[in-house]
Amino acid sequence: MPRLITRHTLGAAMETTLDTHLWPLVQELGFADPATDPSDPDPLRRITVWDQVPTLDALTAAATPVGGITSPGLVDRPTTRARRVDATWRVVVGVWDRGADYDDTVRRVGLWAALVRAVVLEHPTLGGVAAQTLWAGEEYAEIPQRSAARTLGGCAVAFDVTARDVVNLSTPDDPVVTDPSTDVTVEERNEE
Repeated sequence: MPRLITRHTLGAAMETTLDTHLWPLVQELGFADPATDPSDPDPLRRITVWDQVPTLDALTAAATPVGGITSPGLVDRPTTRARRVDATWRVVVGVWDRGADYDDTVRRVGLWAALVRAVVLEHPTLGGVAAQTLWAGEEYAEIPQRSAARTLGGCAVAFDVTARDVVNLSTPDDPVVTDPSTDVTVEERNEE
């Protein structure tokens, strides 16, 4: 059966990687424990659902923190090796969270971005689906402005994810070609 890789396949692999490794890192670093930082009465809470969405803005109305994964498509033209095709997709991970005030929201959003980046770069094969994952960029959105009492903020961390053999151009009906120069003839001689 041929291997079939889509942007959804890569999004699901990203989701599994984050679901498996992000919260343990948050706990290990003490960001989930109010005793670690008494000045932070509202430590990070676990993201329980990672939705694949058309755009990350679709998550702004959800309960926070919320995570989303999207892919706008290929980064560059696919490459062909023999009869196999490799491709690199841009995969963007977004997290929206609320803080007590503007400064708290900015801190939380920056922290989520750094945590997502750390997990994905530590696990670049995304469970064996990707051949390579590179950090491609990061953006932030704080809604509304500094003057608001309570704010919503988001981060978008972009990765370029390369998958090998996304299309295998060989078919069972392809003829088997042999190189005639590799045929060896053995003659038996009887010498008396």
